[in-house]
Amino acid sequence: MKRVKELYEPSLLRRQLLWAAVCGLAAMVLVPLAVVWLNSLSVMPWHTAAIVRQAVLDDTGWPWQAVLALELGLAFAFGASVGLAVPPMEGTAAAVALRTAAHLLISSALYLGLCAVCGLWPAVWQGLLALLGLYWFAYAVVWLLRYLSWRAELQRIRQGLGLAPGPAAGGPLQLRPLRSHLLLAAAVELGLPPLLRLVESGSDIPVLTGIFYPFLMLPFFCFITGCSAGRRFGPALLYPVACGLLTLPWVFLLYNSSALFQIWAAALFALAGNLLGALLRWRKGRGHEA
Repeated sequence: MKRVKELYEPSLLRRQLLWAAVCGLAAMVLVPLAVVWLNSLSVMPWHTAAIVRQAVLDDTGWPWQAVLALELGLAFAFGASVGLAVPPMEGTAAAVALRTAAHLLISSALYLGLCAVCGLWPAVWQGLLALLGLYWFAYAVVWLLRYLSWRAELQRIRQGLGLAPGPAAGGPLQLRPLRSHLLLAAAVELGLPPLLRLVESGSDIPVLTGIFYPFLMLPFFCFITGCSAGRRFGPALLYPVACGLLTLPWVFLLYNSSALFQIWAAALFALAGNLLGALLRWRKGRGHEA
């Protein structure tokens, strides 16, 4: 009976290893699917396996089975590295900084290796910086959200001990508890577009501000922060509204009226994330009651 209970309530180390294995296996499924999609965008010879890139086969001269094995191995390693990310606030500040830097370095190397074996290695160093920038942006957002989660957990402990006032009243129109998320949204949506435009100054095609930011960075950021807000505070309908409105200044200063879709994209992705987070919060609460 004790062994059965341990399977359902594993130790912290076992949970981390299990989560790493799950993330690694998920990456082994998602990466080949992504490669199949990339191959669907180009003309592939019929004799070539669709789950590897023809450009990689040509560059390496390897059989497709070897390239596939490397692709799956790097996918599992990268997924496991993401799953093994430990809570960032454990230990001293120096230990946190060292552990975070080491994890970022290792996971970045695996990420670049995965990009290379998937045929996404850029021809110029600016493209390499763009690839790394995408990953570092996602890493920074998740790290900051985990920091906010850690601060919230610490605040709940203080409230339970009577060392801090109780939480503010919630509700779909709550605003005050969202201050940290709103500041983060303002920093990203108001600070990132001009920075990206500065980086790509002189380029004929504004890839960073024309493709990466509106179609990848902005939806990812709004969804993940909306989910974080939903898990912490429940439905918070003012946050999607704020995410949409914060895109307005640069829509007219950096883009034109054709970029107005960013308002709806930011708001809808933030709303979807918030509702998902609120659902997870509700299910967690039901589980505690049971």
